[in-house]
Amino acid sequence: MRKLFGLLVIALVISMFGETKATVAAETDYLYYRDANVPPFQKSREFFDMPNRPGLYEVTMVSDTVGPLTFRVVRVHGDSEETMQQRRSYKVGAHEFQARFNNPQGADDLIVEIANSNPATVAKVSVFVVELSDH
Repeated sequence: MRKLFGLLVIALVISMFGETKATVAAETDYLYYRDANVPPFQKSREFFDMPNRPGLYEVTMVSDTVGPLTFRVVRVHGDSEETMQQRRSYKVGAHEFQARFNNPQGADDLIVEIANSNPATVAKVSVFVVELSDH
């Protein structure tokens, strides 16, 4: 019985160690990662210098702050800006926003804007930009 219990413990430790390595790898498979602290009634604009090659990207913003928060994804081409997607979230924590950013010529850059409409607390938002594969 002790041997069986020992093997079970060893199997659990090995499986946990393997999952930890996979989780760490998955957490670092992004092109950009940035934390933004947005004061009450303020907004933050985060500029991302995108690679000079065609690509499809996914922008994800998450926050556990009390809303409302407004998320905006902007395409920058030269001196012009174009809003690609915008959404307002009224949640009490668990904010998540995802948008695709297509850069077909590889000539555009990205701005992510977060507006905090909460008068009492700083909004802490994590921004991830991931390059999607061609498959």
